[in-house]
Amino acid sequence: MKWVGKIIAAVIFLSSAGFTYAQVNYKLHSIFIYKFTQYIEWPDKASGGEFVIAVVGSSPIQAELEGLAATKKVGAKNIVVKKLTPSSDFSTCHIIFLAEGQSSHLSSIAGKVVGKPILFISEVTNGAKKGAGINLIIVDDKMKFEMNKGSVEKQGLKVSGDLVKLAVQVE
Repeated sequence: MKWVGKIIAAVIFLSSAGFTYAQVNYKLHSIFIYKFTQYIEWPDKASGGEFVIAVVGSSPIQAELEGLAATKKVGAKNIVVKKLTPSSDFSTCHIIFLAEGQSSHLSSIAGKVVGKPILFISEVTNGAKKGAGINLIIVDDKMKFEMNKGSVEKQGLKVSGDLVKLAVQVE
């Protein structure tokens, strides 16, 4: 719950500095994605040397995630951000982020990661209903996220009850 306050403080700071929401959108997206790693547990078999976040499609979030990866870790693991295509092999990834404009690939990627310990995050309309575990959304000019808890758990990931409470639940 503490991180929500930090995000709100960041939004207030950045908006008072003359930034519009559109300019901070992907910075907030990257913060949300990083915070998800603190509330989701990956199985031991997915505990390789690095924590890999894949970005599918062109998105400003890649640069934001790379900046975050330069200063943060997930547990003791260094974060590595990769740009991949919808046809890539995602087996070494811990998180896949599907960029806006790539919605036509959502179902095929969801099919590729079934049963694998990968958190699939999208920012497309109804993403969590169509196969993503988490979908980043804007509601009343506020960033929120939808979660398909069943989908996340099918990947063998354990979700904290605190994160579930913050999410808009979808099935």
